[in-house]
Amino acid sequence: MKAQIGQYFYAPHRNSWGVWQWDMVSENGSTGTFIKDFRSKEEAREFVWQQNGWGKPKSKLN
Repeated sequence: MKAQIGQYFYAPHRNSWGVWQWDMVSENGSTGTFIKDFRSKEEAREFVWQQNGWGKPKSKLN
């Protein structure tokens, strides 16, 4: 997936999973604003899908 301004994404953050929203995307790098932490990767993923307007994930994570 290619980063797009305004889109949400999740990644490991300290001892949990964090969600950010892209602010700036260029060939040289990208920046995002931190939104919040989640206890599990699955919770962060569901939040990102909802915020991006993709509905609910159709498959479970491995």
